[in-house]
Amino acid sequence: MLYGGWKMVERVLIVPWGNPFEWGDITYTYEGIAMNSFCTLPILKEAIDPDKIIVVVVDTLANLVNERTGEPSVEQRVFSSYDEVLEDVRERIEYFVKNKLGERFDEIDLVIAPGVGVFKNIEVYGDILDYYHFVTYKLAELLPVTNMEVYLDLTHGINFMPVLTYRAVLNLLGLASYLRNVRLTVLNSEPYPRGIAGDKLRKVKLNIKPVEKRNVQPKPILSLLSENFNRWNAFISSVANGYPLLFATFYPDQAKIKEEIDNKLNEFLNNIDVNGRVVKRRSGLNSDFKTLSKLYYLLRVLNTVNIFQSLPKSEISLEELRSISNSLFKNLPRVGIIVEEQLKSLEDRLTTNGKPKSHIEMSWKPLKMYIRVGGISGSDESSTERIVRNFIAHSGFEYNVTMVRRSFDTIQFKYKSKENVIIYAVKSMMLGG
Repeated sequence: MLYGGWKMVERVLIVPWGNPFEWGDITYTYEGIAMNSFCTLPILKEAIDPDKIIVVVVDTLANLVNERTGEPSVEQRVFSSYDEVLEDVRERIEYFVKNKLGERFDEIDLVIAPGVGVFKNIEVYGDILDYYHFVTYKLAELLPVTNMEVYLDLTHGINFMPVLTYRAVLNLLGLASYLRNVRLTVLNSEPYPRGIAGDKLRKVKLNIKPVEKRNVQPKPILSLLSENFNRWNAFISSVANGYPLLFATFYPDQAKIKEEIDNKLNEFLNNIDVNGRVVKRRSGLNSDFKTLSKLYYLLRVLNTVNIFQSLPKSEISLEELRSISNSLFKNLPRVGIIVEEQLKSLEDRLTTNGKPKSHIEMSWKPLKMYIRVGGISGSDESSTERIVRNFIAHSGFEYNVTMVRRSFDTIQFKYKSKENVIIYAVKSMMLGG
């Protein structure tokens, strides 16, 4: 669909739910529409007309029955595996969607996230942040990679769910915003009235209000992975700090990122003990899992651009570096301007009328051979700290570590030592480059 001059825009509705079998039917209003329902989903679906609906619930809904109404009519179980817990929750949410809302369950992407708490129906033990890390992962799989409008309705989330879902959504949308136009609207309804019934309750109308509306700005991944993933850390640094040559050199394989995520997820699931109505997680989804999930989504977005699909490259032309910069940093004016200034400086010093200057050799030479004063600053090659600071200041084109050569009518760039450059890239993140 078209919206506000944007090209194809996908609308996404994300709704975290607590315990839907405690909700009463009432009239909700939104955008001039009034509708009686047990939750906000039907009215938001009609008003927004989303292309995708994502419902997020927690595994603590397993075996849940409203003792007053006897719903849902799903038999309670004694569980022997976590798969049985997940299937039970799925059946209960399917019952609610079909029988209480009158909606189609197959139109919903259901995310059943790890919860925590001791309840009559089940006891679940684990780290509360497992919810955040898992939701980040699932949204990284489910969110579109096009221009999008995302509606996050926090009306029915409870405890930690609203804030952690909001955090996961905003972080991922900040990555999509590098290349896409992204608009976020956060919704919440007025509170459900307790202690009234009958005609008085039927006259109540709960208004669903936008509590936040924003055009999402690009936000890089700011967390690093463990040291054994430093090649991917170098890439993360390239996006965060504006290093086009580093970006091209260490561009990751999306499939390998997904494989690593799957391995960590399987390890997590295999360490969940289930005994009847007690679920204990013996390990958690750590920060690496969260960061890998963000990186995976970023690559899903980036891999829609032709020039990125040809990466990584161990050597790359000035023209290709400019194309990368124009695509990657177009929505980040400050970073984009700095990178463009560096590329223009290199072009002025190494080319004449777009052709390599005659003294540029066809064999690889350090950039410092051709740029000795001004522009790119000098540094002692033995001083890691100075190299890192110049690496930051000059968009990764530190003249000791950057190699150049003439290749017919183009200038080619590469790094002298990939291993050393990884160190500089990671240190530049730690310095807040």
